[in-house]
Amino acid sequence: MKYIYKIGSLVVIVLSIFSCEDVLVEDPPSNISLSSFYQSETDALAGLYGAYSNIYGFYGTTTMQYGEMNADDMTVSPLVSDNFSWDEFTYNSDVTGGIWSNGFSGINRANEVIFYTDRIDFDPERKADLIAEAKALRALYYFNLVRAMGGVPLYETPTIGFDAVMAPRATEEQIYELVIRDLTDAATELEGTNAAGRIGADAANALLARVYLYRGDYANALIHAKNVINTQRYELFDDYADAFTPENDNGIEHIFQVQYLTGERNSGIPGNFGPRAPSGPYAKSFWAGTVVGGSYAPSPEFVAENPTSYRRSVTLADSYEHIDGVTGTITMEEVYGGTFPYYISKFDDREAEFLSGLNFTVIRYADILLIAAEALNEESPADDDKYTWINLVRERARNGVETDLPDLSGLTQDQFRTAVLEERRFELAFEGQRAWDLKRRSQFLTRLRAQGKNVEDYMLLFPIPDTQRKLNTSLTQNLGWEVE
Repeated sequence: MKYIYKIGSLVVIVLSIFSCEDVLVEDPPSNISLSSFYQSETDALAGLYGAYSNIYGFYGTTTMQYGEMNADDMTVSPLVSDNFSWDEFTYNSDVTGGIWSNGFSGINRANEVIFYTDRIDFDPERKADLIAEAKALRALYYFNLVRAMGGVPLYETPTIGFDAVMAPRATEEQIYELVIRDLTDAATELEGTNAAGRIGADAANALLARVYLYRGDYANALIHAKNVINTQRYELFDDYADAFTPENDNGIEHIFQVQYLTGERNSGIPGNFGPRAPSGPYAKSFWAGTVVGGSYAPSPEFVAENPTSYRRSVTLADSYEHIDGVTGTITMEEVYGGTFPYYISKFDDREAEFLSGLNFTVIRYADILLIAAEALNEESPADDDKYTWINLVRERARNGVETDLPDLSGLTQDQFRTAVLEERRFELAFEGQRAWDLKRRSQFLTRLRAQGKNVEDYMLLFPIPDTQRKLNTSLTQNLGWEVE
């Protein structure tokens, strides 16, 4: 069941307080007005909601572009070319302008909460909680930026005046030090769970596990994954499909979700994945109210290599039932003549009719189980707990068909490395993790080139936006992107 208390429904309030100006052109008078605004706990909470509002700029379409479209499992729909540049690595340095501006806007808002809340007189424990939550948000925004572009400017206080915003790029190590410190503070200070859409200690620990895994620090990844497992507050849904339906948002498997609410803050994910029939008898056969966006498609490699299982049947479909309830089954073959034989059905929201309230899952329990399994294999390969964790995921995926995805056992350390990466590939398919998994395991270039894509070594990082380099001349460009 959806919680009534949702970040999405509160953003409208804070948008009247916080404007959308670019963080790099912060005006000193705005900080004077902010200091006047932050007078009470209620003001601090409103500021925190303002910092949360930037999360929508990271999760959804942005996640798919950075984490899936430029990897090997997703491709652009043959009927919609709006993501062609992402699929073929033909974008220029302006492509990262949105994630940069949104990220630093969120960082600045989080810094304002941290800076000004500390100066308000109210209950010290509640004050510490709000500050810790703002730190976790700052860490999340910086983690997204540093993975994408490497070292970026480091700000731990609000930008006051023009001099403060002209910082050069910090090193990746410096950014990760802040990310880890902020998330550790949140994991230590906050209660395990929080209101829907807000970060608690469990979410902070889960994000720390992800950060450490990406860094190749398996010992710490294991510690923080086990911190989540040992709470015993999370478990897998019995049915894999239940993890991706609006009625199960904020459920037992969801550690942290971005909140959407039909008619108020609508998710574009189901429409971007749905089968698109722009004209003819099937134009409004999936959603009665409109033609779906249909931007994304599974790559032929993903379809061919995804092993037979119930999980596969949830993830991919070659047909669907006409929304009218009368016409019956429509195959992708008959609609598209074989040019689009499968669509990604994992996020189907058939009742949405364009206005979907499906939450976006930032991290869920299955991911934590696989992080724990992978990290334990690196730290203590003889420890059979790694099989316990990965086999929980496989058992749910086969849904009672014992011949599908049998339990793993007796693998060498290297065989298990391959197995857990493949398990992540199919369990977390199209959830924004694939490109990052390939990059951290040094397989990104090899996999993309095997598909015939012209991806150069330097494309492991995205470019610093040229517009920001013109505003801040101290910013250097990532190697390889200097001349376009």
